[in-house]
Amino acid sequence: MTKKELKIIGAMLYVCEGTKARRDSRTKNGYIRSIELTNSDPRIVQVFSIFLQKEIKADWSRVRGQLFIYPDLNEKELVKYWSKISNIPVIQFQKTIVLHAKMGRFKPNPLGTFKLRYSCKSDFLKLQTIIEEVWEDVGII
Repeated sequence: MTKKELKIIGAMLYVCEGTKARRDSRTKNGYIRSIELTNSDPRIVQVFSIFLQKEIKADWSRVRGQLFIYPDLNEKELVKYWSKISNIPVIQFQKTIVLHAKMGRFKPNPLGTFKLRYSCKSDFLKLQTIIEEVWEDVGII
């Protein structure tokens, strides 16, 4: 994959699957500007992780992982699995959220759902610049 392709893929993954800036209720005019991507597809998480490392040059000691699972899944094994996929050390995982009710008629993912979280305003703004560059490259302003 070329550098340009990685930029496009990473930017579009965030546009589609990432958590956008949102108001911070703790301050009057503040916003939370962290880079977060939540997904249950390991390939999406892995590519976005590579994008953060190579293009954003994220301070990896500040990146966190979090798992959302149902009680019948093996938390320890899934944390190890997602740690390997995301390249986030297990020690940097936040508390796993155990969901209590399986809703709907769809079968839940046996891998759970994974959230990658990176809080750094300057890198958040760098990501926003990359996204704007991608939109401009395709002629959308």
